Amino acid sequence: MKGGKIRIITVNDSNISNVNKLMNNKNQKVIAKFYADWCGHCKDLNSRVMPEVEQDIKKQIGEGIFLNVPEPMIPKLEGNTNVDGYPTIRLLVGGKKKKDYNGKREVKDLARFIKKSLGKCRRTRKQKTKRKKKKRKGKTKKQKRKNRSAMRERFFKMISLK
Repeated sequence: MKGGKIRIITVNDSNISNVNKLMNNKNQKVIAKFYADWCGHCKDLNSRVMPEVEQDIKKQIGEGIFLNVPEPMIPKLEGNTNVDGYPTIRLLVGGKKKKDYNGKREVKDLARFIKKSLGKCRRTRKQKTKRKKKKRKGKTKKQKRKNRSAMRERFFKMISLK
C-alpha cells in the first residue's frame, strides 16, 4: 500500500487469516502491540497513551501496519510472536522480529518510533553534501619553490656566519 496511510488493525477471530497473510509478505513492515487485558501497564498504555498515538499515526503517510494484538490472539498469529512480558511493542518485517521498543511509554516517544519505523520520513538517509573545493589564495608551486630556495640560502648564510 505505497503512498497510503498507516493502517491500524485490532486483531480478532474474524480478521486473523487476513492479518497473517499481510504479515507474511516479504517486505511488509508491521508494528505489533501485544497486550493483556489483566495487565496494569497495558491498561495504562491503552487508556492514556494509545488513543493519542493512534490519532497521530492515522495521519502519517506510510506503507506499514500497526496491530493491536490481545493476549488470546497471540498464539494464532504467525511470525515471531514470542512475548516475555506485557505490553510488548515490536517491529516485524515479513513476520520476523527486527526490534522491540524499549523507550518511554509516552505519546511523543511512541509516535516517533512508529512513524520512523513505518512512515515515510523526509530524511530516510543522510544525504552527503558535496564540498566545494576551496581555491587556494596562496602561492603557486613556482612561488613556493622560490621561497624554499630563498629560505635555504638564508639558512646556510646564517650557519656560515657563525
